[in-house]
Amino acid sequence: MAHNQPQPLDGIRIVDLTHDWAGPHASRVLADFGAEVIKIEYSQRMDGMRGGRLEGQVYNHHPRWLEINRNKLSITLDLKKVHDVEAFKALVRVADVVVENSRIGVLERLGLGYEVLKSIRTDIILVSMTAFGQTGPEAAYAGYGGCIEPLSGVQALTAYDKESRPMRIREMDVTNGVVGACAIMTALVYRQRTGKGQWIDLSQLEAATTGLIGEHCLAYAMNGTQTLPIGNRHPSYAPQGCYACQGEDKWVVLVIRSDKEWERLCELMGRADLQRDTRFTTTSGRAQHHDALDQAIESWTRRHTHREIMECLQGAGIAAGAVLNVEEISQDTHLEARGFFRIARDGSGRFPGMPFVLEDGQGEIWRRGPYLGEHNQYVFCDLLGWPKEQVKMFAPDRIGTAFDIE
Repeated sequence: MAHNQPQPLDGIRIVDLTHDWAGPHASRVLADFGAEVIKIEYSQRMDGMRGGRLEGQVYNHHPRWLEINRNKLSITLDLKKVHDVEAFKALVRVADVVVENSRIGVLERLGLGYEVLKSIRTDIILVSMTAFGQTGPEAAYAGYGGCIEPLSGVQALTAYDKESRPMRIREMDVTNGVVGACAIMTALVYRQRTGKGQWIDLSQLEAATTGLIGEHCLAYAMNGTQTLPIGNRHPSYAPQGCYACQGEDKWVVLVIRSDKEWERLCELMGRADLQRDTRFTTTSGRAQHHDALDQAIESWTRRHTHREIMECLQGAGIAAGAVLNVEEISQDTHLEARGFFRIARDGSGRFPGMPFVLEDGQGEIWRRGPYLGEHNQYVFCDLLGWPKEQVKMFAPDRIGTAFDIE
C-alpha cells in the first residue's frame, strides 16, 4: 500500500507471525517507517492484545491493539490446513522478512522452518524472537516479560534499596521490541550488501541482559564489583530522589549535581539552615546523610503540586520532572510541543509517537491497528493475484480469544 510521502522502508514487506507485545512492537516500529507489515492471525485463537471479549466485535477496538499494531495489515490463516500453508508460502515468495516469537520448533512442525522458507526465497530473513533463544538448556521454555525480567538480572537492580523486595519495571517487551527492529534492520543492510538472507536467533533474555545491564555485568567480570539496588538514588550525585507532592499519588523527581545546585535548592526551599549545616556542604556528606535530606526536601514538596515543583526547579537550572500518570502524559505540553502525539492519517485516532525519530522527520501513522482479517482481499487478490472465490474468509462463529480454555 502506497504512502503519501516516500518512507525509508518503502518496498520492504514483512510477514508478521508474532503475538502479544515484544514481537508486534518490533514489526510496528518498522511499519511506522514505511514497511508493509502483514500480520498473520489465527481467528480461532486471536492475539491476546485483542482482549478476551467477543460481543460487539470489541476485539477490533481494544486500545492497546489499535496502538501496538498500527500501520499493519491483517489476514487470517490456519497454518494447520494445507490450503492456508500454501497461501503462507506464496506470501513468503514476495516478502523480505518473516518474524515470529513462538516457542522453538513450532514453525518446523508446521513445515515452515528456515530451510523451507529459504527454499521458497533464497534471501529471506527469518527473525525468531523466542524468550530464551533456539539453543541451550532453557530454549524449550515458554516465557514473557514477567519471567525474562528477573532471569535476565534486570530485576536484581530494581528495588528501593539492597534490603527491599525487587520491583518489576515492565519494560521488557518494549525494549526487546526495539532490539528486534534493530536486528531486522541489520539483516536488511547485510542483505543489501551481500545479497544473502539469514536466520536471526534473538533471545529476549540475552537482549535484556546485554541491552539493559551490560555495564554492571562488565564491572563484575572485570573487577568483581557486584552492583546492588539503590532505588531512586545516584552513585555520584546527592540528593536525588522521588518526592511526594500535594495531592493523591503525586510525585516529583529531582537531582542535585553540584554544590552550587545544592545552594540553589536550599534557597528555593527557604532552608538557609540546611545550607549552613556542615553535614551537607559536600556531595559525599549529602550522600552520607541522604535520609535526613529526603525528609527535609519532602516537607517542602508536599506543600506544592508536582508541576509547581518541577517548574520551580527547572527555572533555577535544576534537573527535575513531575511523575505523570497516563492522563497527564496525554496532555503534556512538552510532548505536544515536540510533536510526539500524532493523529493517524485516516483519522482513526491519536497515538503516541515513535521511540526514535529520523533527522528528516520521516515516519508516520497512517491507520489504527487492523480489524481481524481486514486485508484478506487485498493480500490474496491484489497482491498474490488469486481469484476472489479462492480466498477463504474466517468463520465469524468460530472466533476465539487467547484467553479461552481449550
